[in-house]
Amino acid sequence: MAAIVPMSNGLQKPPGGRRRMPLLPRSGLLPKSPTMQGPPPFRKRAAIFDLDGTLMDSMPLVVDAFIHAVEPFRPRPTEEEVLSHLGGPLQTCIRNILGQAADAHLAAAWDRLLKYEQGKEEKMRPFPGARELLASLQARGAVLGIWTGRDRWSAERVLEVHGLGGFFGATVCGDDLATHKPDPEGLLRVIALLRAAPEEVAFLGDADVDVLGGHAAGVHTIFVHHGRVVPAHIHAHAAEVFANTAGAYAAMLGHFA
Repeated sequence: MAAIVPMSNGLQKPPGGRRRMPLLPRSGLLPKSPTMQGPPPFRKRAAIFDLDGTLMDSMPLVVDAFIHAVEPFRPRPTEEEVLSHLGGPLQTCIRNILGQAADAHLAAAWDRLLKYEQGKEEKMRPFPGARELLASLQARGAVLGIWTGRDRWSAERVLEVHGLGGFFGATVCGDDLATHKPDPEGLLRVIALLRAAPEEVAFLGDADVDVLGGHAAGVHTIFVHHGRVVPAHIHAHAAEVFANTAGAYAAMLGHFA
């Protein structure tokens, strides 16, 4: 499988061959302005985000929770295997990770997951600069939304615990629709609730399914991969690619200048 890795000099090379330098603030504050190769084509109106791994630094906990849930019933999965199955409702993710053991052990694995995650929302933290980004976008008149694979109860709980829920005018969660990422229906639902058009949207996510869903919806998709190896076709479908949230946040803000 072909893969793209960050360039050795730290530059990200998006489609079209132009380079973008990720911005690395020394504090949690956003840079005053992102470094861009010229202005965006036009100012966007709506900013939509994935939750885990994009706004919330929660993926280590998420991965550990799924491993804990399934490891009595199958060989211990790797982090990469767990990540490859994320993107829909939690029960669907567990079923996919369990594989052939799902019919016999899905209920028990589900119970283990719920007990493991109980009360751990407080241990999650927004990425440095996430709250400042949302406040800056709101101050610039952007309407904000969430498209997450988390179930609604846990997504709203995470947003409530960390005081982020008030930023968002629309949220679509993994148990709201029959379809799931990378199907773009959820993203298009958020866009409709925000009364925007796809060409007016910038979407930021960290998962391969986010990129595929954003591309299918026809929106400008910013991808943060956190340094993991990503298939070439995922890179090709993202409008902008960054190795860290600092660069991705600065790019998002640049679309609302």
